[in-house]
Amino acid sequence: MTPSKKEITTKVIEQLPEQMRMFTVEECMRRWWQTGSSGTALRLSEMGDTMFRIAEIEFYQYDFNVKLDEGWHGYILDMSKKLKCPYYLGVTKEQGKKNKPYIRLYDSKIAMMISLYGDIDSYLKSIKTGR
Repeated sequence: MTPSKKEITTKVIEQLPEQMRMFTVEECMRRWWQTGSSGTALRLSEMGDTMFRIAEIEFYQYDFNVKLDEGWHGYILDMSKKLKCPYYLGVTKEQGKKNKPYIRLYDSKIAMMISLYGDIDSYLKSIKTGR
């Protein structure tokens, strides 16, 4: 069973340096997750991703080149239903180079599955949800 946002947040806070533990679990949940403390989606905000990295939580990063058939919001909703681990969507911002979107996953098993499927989109298409 997938741990809840509260359980994940609590464990990450425990891994942070003492001087960075100034907020309650509830406040961290509001700041660290795109959907705040509500819902089951595990998409991290920029602050959440930063806190996971400060806590030295292992991550796997992949290019995020997705051809969207149903639009961005529908795709993100589908990702939120299918990805059962914390993840962050970002864009590399290197001066003089084209920005490249990426996804950072905080789960080795899902990362391995994405590697086997070849990319995030193929992996997500393989997962069936009860609609």
